[in-house]
Amino acid sequence: MAGTSTAVVHSAAERVQAGRQAVVAASGQAVAFAKTAWTVIAQRKLLAAGVGAGLSALGATSYLAGHRAGRRTHGPITRLTGGRI
Repeated sequence: MAGTSTAVVHSAAERVQAGRQAVVAASGQAVAFAKTAWTVIAQRKLLAAGVGAGLSALGATSYLAGHRAGRRTHGPITRLTGGRI
């Protein structure tokens, strides 16, 4: 009987230890997520400036690409005379 109760106590202690380790691992992940979120929040102005600059560059590039595509090509004589011939 004493051996059985010792085994029960031992297995209960193992389950408690496993639960404790799971809680520690989960809290570590939560802390890592919180640090990442705080870093993003703290750097939001820099992030917004970078996104704005990227969108501006994309807009300028697409405008220039469309502008170049819309131009008619001129031959060498037309370019030489400035479009008069």
